[in-house]
Amino acid sequence: MTENQLGLVREPETGVRRQEWETLDENDLRIDSAVAEEIVDALSTDHASSFNLFYLLRKHYWTAEGAEFHDVAEFLRDAYKRARDINDDLAVRIVELGGIPPNTPPTIQEHAEVHLEAENIYDLRASLSGDLDGYATLVASMREHVALAEEMGDSGTAERLRDHLTTLEVDAHRVEQFLEDDTLVGSD
Repeated sequence: MTENQLGLVREPETGVRRQEWETLDENDLRIDSAVAEEIVDALSTDHASSFNLFYLLRKHYWTAEGAEFHDVAEFLRDAYKRARDINDDLAVRIVELGGIPPNTPPTIQEHAEVHLEAENIYDLRASLSGDLDGYATLVASMREHVALAEEMGDSGTAERLRDHLTTLEVDAHRVEQFLEDDTLVGSD
């Protein structure tokens, strides 16, 4: 191994390596490593789950159709962008805490509590119902992690998660509105 001018370690076979996967570096936030490790683990779940929610919302945006296509598609486009922003922010916080966010399909699926649906599901009502389940799962997880971060003394993470919860709850409520009995009427 050799060190380049940026101080990064270069391994001959794999290129530049900043840090081993599933390790924790010291952080500039002055958060104790044991606390940071527990919070990184929790945030990894939310990060992976928000990625899967982003993926589902984007898929449903691509495949939305029907009488309310424009309203639903517009919402889904904006919602998947908000989920992506949450996902990115959680990844940044994980790095700030000294960790590495799940960043490959296998590690994302290993950590995610929001699960992907089958490739052949295109019914808008079923898709939105699955999205609502994804929102509920992610919101419940983030609420637990707000409490964890507060208990562990990481008010910065708790505040970020509370902000994300507000966004997710508003979006989930909008999905509920689309799923009300008098909307998204199917054709027989």
